[in-house]
Amino acid sequence: MKITKSLFLTTLFMGLFYFSSFAADPINDGDKYSKVTNQIAKLLEGMDISSIDHDETIKIDFMINSTGEIIVISTDNEKLDESLKSKLNYKKLQSKNLETFKTYTVPVKIKK
Repeated sequence: MKITKSLFLTTLFMGLFYFSSFAADPINDGDKYSKVTNQIAKLLEGMDISSIDHDETIKIDFMINSTGEIIVISTDNEKLDESLKSKLNYKKLQSKNLETFKTYTVPVKIKK
């Protein structure tokens, strides 16, 4: 009985710690981070989107280095991966709300 209780409590605490480690996504957290999304949208203007056939939302995982530059980690679109990386990598963002070396995800809507 003691083993069952301790196993249950251990599992419960592990689950609580696991789910509490997920913070709100600051990129989509209201007006506070709208400057970041607007800056990324401006950086992507004029990008070649001829390889897509329809409107699409692409998720871009990135982080900010110590000099405030974007480093694209990954995207969920193989066709536009290189284009997105070339447009965004090592471009500066003017935001004090983003932590350095923390991974952020921003959805990008591309309209054909």
